[in-house]
Amino acid sequence: MIRPMVRLALWGVASRKNELVRTLHEMEVFHLVASPRMTSLPDGDLHKTRVVGATLLGMLEVLSWDEWNTLDDVQLERARAGLDQLTPDLANEVERSIESFRTRLADLLQEKEALEESHRALRKSHQITSHFSGFLKEERASGNEVSLWWIVPSLQGSLLGRIRKVLKKHTSVKERVSLRYHSVRVEKDVLLAVSVPPSALEEVETLFRENGAAAWRAPHVFEKETPYASFSAVEEGLQWLPARLDEIERELLKTRKEWGPKLAALFIALDEQAEVVEVERGLTEKGELFFVEGWVPGDALSSIVSCLRERFDRDVLLSWRYPSDDEWHKVPTALSNPGPFAPFELFLKLLSPPKYSGLDPTVLIGIFFPFFSGCMVGDIGYGFFIALFGFLARRFGKSVLISHVGSILYFIAGWSIAWGIAYGELFGDMGHRLLHMRPLWVERSEAVMPVLVFTVVLGLAHVCLGHLLGLIEGIRHRHKHLWMEKLGNLVILSGLVLGIVIFKGWLPDKLFSVSLSAVIVGTVVLLMGGGLGGVIEYLGTIGNVLSYVRIGAIGLSSAILAMVASSFVDVLGISILGIMMALAMHLLNFVLALAGSGLHAARLHYVEFLGKFYVGGGIAYRPFGKRRSPSWKKP
Repeated sequence: MIRPMVRLALWGVASRKNELVRTLHEMEVFHLVASPRMTSLPDGDLHKTRVVGATLLGMLEVLSWDEWNTLDDVQLERARAGLDQLTPDLANEVERSIESFRTRLADLLQEKEALEESHRALRKSHQITSHFSGFLKEERASGNEVSLWWIVPSLQGSLLGRIRKVLKKHTSVKERVSLRYHSVRVEKDVLLAVSVPPSALEEVETLFRENGAAAWRAPHVFEKETPYASFSAVEEGLQWLPARLDEIERELLKTRKEWGPKLAALFIALDEQAEVVEVERGLTEKGELFFVEGWVPGDALSSIVSCLRERFDRDVLLSWRYPSDDEWHKVPTALSNPGPFAPFELFLKLLSPPKYSGLDPTVLIGIFFPFFSGCMVGDIGYGFFIALFGFLARRFGKSVLISHVGSILYFIAGWSIAWGIAYGELFGDMGHRLLHMRPLWVERSEAVMPVLVFTVVLGLAHVCLGHLLGLIEGIRHRHKHLWMEKLGNLVILSGLVLGIVIFKGWLPDKLFSVSLSAVIVGTVVLLMGGGLGGVIEYLGTIGNVLSYVRIGAIGLSSAILAMVASSFVDVLGISILGIMMALAMHLLNFVLALAGSGLHAARLHYVEFLGKFYVGGGIAYRPFGKRRSPSWKKP
């Protein structure tokens, strides 16, 4: 139901402006007509508040903290109370503390980023050096020096030959020239390690440089004087770097858990305070008076007036009126539905709010959505587990969203159990096997056609209800084309239904002329209302009705899968394997049944039902008041 709204105007004494704005903020019911008129960037304290708030938000983003729904009222009230007690000196001290904390956090994150980069470089380097570690150790023990160079593969043979010639100069005639080397192909290049006597090292390195080779180097911090020392530094780095990264990550996690909620609560409190100040500065002033107006729910008007008169007496003058027809498009839409149906307002969150003059379909969604979903699940055992998930969501959910999902699951569970009794299903045919259950209506795995026909009739009723609501909306708002189009669809559908009933022999054949007349009259009315487009929509309506067959089809597949799950025990016997296979199949079927029933029931509402009458484009009711999340997430 859309709550009636009242336009409330207030004139007050300028000396009490701040107090009145804060009172409206505490009431959390006043929807400002317009945002504050801030023509330029605010100066002074307000600008500083915004800067500090942006800093806090940046710190939360750096900490990867986004658990706004976990904030409790105690944390928020503590932050608000702390801001109320701030003196200028204390505010500057808080700002310096935040800046100091931000600097330490930035240093920690910078160190983490540098270490991660070094770790990646070390791992890449180690993948190469691991091929040479044994070679280096052997040659170092023999007293030779090892030199590593990146070369082009085509030069390897000629370079090794020239190095042998160099070694002859540094080897006695009696000794045999021995060149020890090791090479690894890395993509398009070759990393070549040669072992030479210390006396030949400089000449060999000059030879490499003259042929365009590049000396291998360890990552900058781990580069040492010799390749062996660099290899050792790489090995040591791979040991202490991960440990330091783990230590930083633990420190960040601890900081995130400890300071995330505190910084978030402080940000919200600052954001609220800045909004209050902006509203104060944006009010219209005339001499010693100021003026503010907005929308409030009609059912809250008396309490608002009583509170303001008690607190401000004659310092505030109140005036209110209900909206006129020509300003309905400016009125914010506030929904108010009975307790059991309130969670189903969640479905409208995916759409733009209904217009103030429109219809709120929440109650209808609350009736049909769980009915359709339960019809698709149709199993007592599955319904019990859906109820269990609903209980867990309501009991342990940390947000209103999860709590509402839990409430919706309760409804689905109730209808799943009811339809399970109608179909005689308890984990498929297990109820029949163990408890000799019998269906109260039909066994859907066998009586396929009755179930499908029932779902088509159900779809016809649901679609006709949508057209009927569209007809009412068209008449209310004097949209001739709309109500004529909806009326034409209803008359044609009535004529077709009557024709089918006559064809089945349930009514005399003499009434066929009535059926045909209804189709003709409905077509004429449809053409007058919507023209050719109306005819196309009518064909779409037929498709909409047939689309409800999915209720029976999905339910039938779920029932068959449940029976297949039980059959594993027949095939494999009452064994661990048989029971585990049956449980796995039931688990898979349960997930598919719950997800599929919810998805397709929602589709039937969004596509086949709401499109017949729902008009979005309304203005969301956003009362000026406290919040639990950043302004762009304010509910």
